[in-house]
Amino acid sequence: MISSRVGTAEETGPDGTGPGGTGLVGRDREWKLVSSFLTGLPENGGVLHLNGTPGTGKSAVLHSAAAEAVRQGIRVLSTAWASGEDELTYAALQGLLLPALARIDDLPDRERVVLRAAFTGGGAVPSAVELAAAGLRLLATLSEPVLLCVDDLDRLDAASRNALLALARLCGSTSAGAETGSGSVGMIVAERGDGGSASHAHGLSVTLGSLPDPHARALIARTGRVIGYSEEQLVLAVARGNPLALTELSLGDGPLGDAAGFGMLPATPRLAEAYAYDWAVLSASARDVLLTAALSISPGTWDILRASSSLLGDDDGAARAGLAELVARRLIVDESVEEVEEGVGGDAPRIRFHEPLMRSAVLRLASTSRRMAVHSALGRSLNSPAHAAWHTAQCMAGPDDELAQRLEGLVGGSGSITGVLVVLAALESAARLSPDRESRAVRLLRAAELAGDHGLVDQALRLVCQIDPTELGTFGRALLLRVHDLLPGSSTAGRERIAELCDAARTVAAQDPVLSRKLLLAAARRCRWQQVGERERDLVLRTAKELEAGPRDGWYLVLLSLIDPLRVPRPPVPQPIPLPSEVEGRSLFSQVTTLTIDLEQAEPLLEEVEDAFRASGRYGQLSLMLVPRTMCQIWLGTQWDKALVLAEESRVIAERTGQQDWAARATGMLAIVAALRGEHDRASECAAEVEESSLRLGQSRQLSLAVLARAVTASGTGRYAEAYVRLRSLFADPTTPYAFEQFWGLAFLAEAALPAGEQADARTVVDHVAALTRAGCSPLLERIVAYADAVLAPDDESEERYRRVLRPGIERWPLLHGMTQFGYGAWLRRRRRVTESRTPLSTAESVFRTLGAPARAEQAASELRATGWATEERHAEDDSNDIPRLLSPQQLTIARLAARGLSNRAIGEQLRLSPRTVASHLYQIFPKLGVSSRAQLAARFGAD
Repeated sequence: MISSRVGTAEETGPDGTGPGGTGLVGRDREWKLVSSFLTGLPENGGVLHLNGTPGTGKSAVLHSAAAEAVRQGIRVLSTAWASGEDELTYAALQGLLLPALARIDDLPDRERVVLRAAFTGGGAVPSAVELAAAGLRLLATLSEPVLLCVDDLDRLDAASRNALLALARLCGSTSAGAETGSGSVGMIVAERGDGGSASHAHGLSVTLGSLPDPHARALIARTGRVIGYSEEQLVLAVARGNPLALTELSLGDGPLGDAAGFGMLPATPRLAEAYAYDWAVLSASARDVLLTAALSISPGTWDILRASSSLLGDDDGAARAGLAELVARRLIVDESVEEVEEGVGGDAPRIRFHEPLMRSAVLRLASTSRRMAVHSALGRSLNSPAHAAWHTAQCMAGPDDELAQRLEGLVGGSGSITGVLVVLAALESAARLSPDRESRAVRLLRAAELAGDHGLVDQALRLVCQIDPTELGTFGRALLLRVHDLLPGSSTAGRERIAELCDAARTVAAQDPVLSRKLLLAAARRCRWQQVGERERDLVLRTAKELEAGPRDGWYLVLLSLIDPLRVPRPPVPQPIPLPSEVEGRSLFSQVTTLTIDLEQAEPLLEEVEDAFRASGRYGQLSLMLVPRTMCQIWLGTQWDKALVLAEESRVIAERTGQQDWAARATGMLAIVAALRGEHDRASECAAEVEESSLRLGQSRQLSLAVLARAVTASGTGRYAEAYVRLRSLFADPTTPYAFEQFWGLAFLAEAALPAGEQADARTVVDHVAALTRAGCSPLLERIVAYADAVLAPDDESEERYRRVLRPGIERWPLLHGMTQFGYGAWLRRRRRVTESRTPLSTAESVFRTLGAPARAEQAASELRATGWATEERHAEDDSNDIPRLLSPQQLTIARLAARGLSNRAIGEQLRLSPRTVASHLYQIFPKLGVSSRAQLAARFGAD
């Protein structure tokens, strides 16, 4: 037998229809095997075994193969398991051969007698081999090739199964096929298993495994059941690549239910049906043990046995027998049995399911009354107070505050992607049991806050909608403010919300210091993005001081860096320094380092915290890490591809978790990266989105990102005057604390000032920023200020200042390194120090090309050509004529730009020349090339 395990496949086609239009997602390799099998069937026959666990798509592949066979002119005969036919001898085989039985009289007497004995009961019962040979001879009487499609082989009646296995051996045997004339009969058999069955002695065996992540996501998207990013991640984690689960699972819009107690999503009827046969064939005691194991949030073997015994009338023997039956049927694994067999000891043996999806399916298959009985037994049997409380709570109808408090013992933290389901379900149950309305509302708000933190927006909204704000006391109203800050649309609240947040922070500081700090940080973020006045900023800082916040508290440093980054002490190290295991503290520290542009410290922290958030399913917080990581990659990255990926991912996650403000920031980063890469249309499109979002959200600070993107786009296309005007608007109000947008913009402002003729005005801006940063700033900001100072310095001081910027360490910031080398090289060339200028210009070109900034690289190459030093990259048109021989390097550059349609002024801005000088060069160029207009010049260069 040839065996092939090919559960992971290539990418599905762009239309999502699957290979060959079959609708199969992620099964390209399997389908290639099926196609090859069908192609060879008319001549060779053969057998193809499809194996896999429930829901992996065996039936889907089988049905697609049958449809394709029909299209190829192959006759298809099918059979499958049907409820109620298990005890009917040869029911499945007769269903398979029924369309051909009309030709039974064409068979020799021996085969005719065998078939009639099997299907009518007359005569001696034939053996499986005799029946298979007779059936194959019958199929050979048909005029066309035949494909037999057998689904659910493992569940068919025993007689049919044995005969079909014998038939498969005959179809898969070359010699047998020659004897029976079966060369044109092929067979595809689907059954549950891993492909290791002895029944696969002949033919090709294909095991359908789990879908890899890209295909799993594509399948979820195609079904349309799941919208949010976090819900999609939960489905991916629970389904584990199982195609049926990927199409069926979702959070739904109601209470989470029993399955959430052990971190699963509720099974749909269709998903439960995939496991119904396994459930139906069990004894009553085995069903009870299986249901107990499925419901129990404690996996301990002894816990489950105690509860099962109680459920079965304190019959320990029946419970153990049921457990043994489940192990024998390979439905569950009892680690205590494994340990005995392997000769090892264990302190706390556990029970686990062979197929985790069966666990939630069992809850759908069992009756409500039986589930309640199991919950009651588990509540009496489990030793853990929190675990016992969970099960007891499912049976309680009235209020019970003591039980509600015990349930909160499960709210220690989500810990994993699916762990949030356990905590949310526990808080919802605790709220239901709460004796008074305020405690109920507070527990629902805690659940809503957790849901928002994990990006489960719909769940958070559902929980909040169950609360009547008039029932809330002081603490509840403060918590409601915090929750509202996590929900979509919260950013549209005006400046008055800042005062509300500060008041609430004072009110709950003694009762819940953590909530108090969260409220103040929310107020500070509003100060940052809404660009409020000095009064609001002072209010937040005064409130923090009233709460005795220290200058080295991590949360206070974040608050200060949001309001005025330059007031943060250098270096911004909180005390005590958070350990790697302290995710919240390191998250705060990463925000401080990002906001103060200390990107060397920020990058590893952001990556570390991002990994922790992903591992625990806190997708609502991911954008807070991904957007700053994009910032780091813009300045620290050696290639901008990674920055582009981060920006795109952060935008998708923010949009799908309902965080429109962070989606706008991610789009702003995407616009800046696109502008730097020379993708000007995309940059302009993203900038327009940011501008629209800024107006809609009421967050004026977002506009700064759009200004940067549009300015960099203008610089990249030689429109330095426009770029300068845009960048200058970032510094219009010197009384407003500057943030990273202004500090980034300073570098591009200085770059644009020279060709735009705005050196004097730019000098005033640089001097103001330099005065602000004298007290200390990050290394990157210090170099940006030094770079701007060098670009705008008087001629007799420029070289010394450029060298100061280019001192060792500049390579840590490739973008700034390239800009500085280019500025220095251009300055040297303008001073006719041509030979010296080549090294920095060549370095700048290399840095920009590596980063992925072709427009800036070409600008550096143009300057380099103007020095008489040919760059490695030659244009095809230069090789096809003698233009380079006729023109000087500078004339060649000007001619190329003019051929592209640039005006004299635009050419001058790019090359640091006056429009009159450009006109003079063109006056000399035209006669040399034998042209008299720009149109002829464009034709000579082959321009469109």
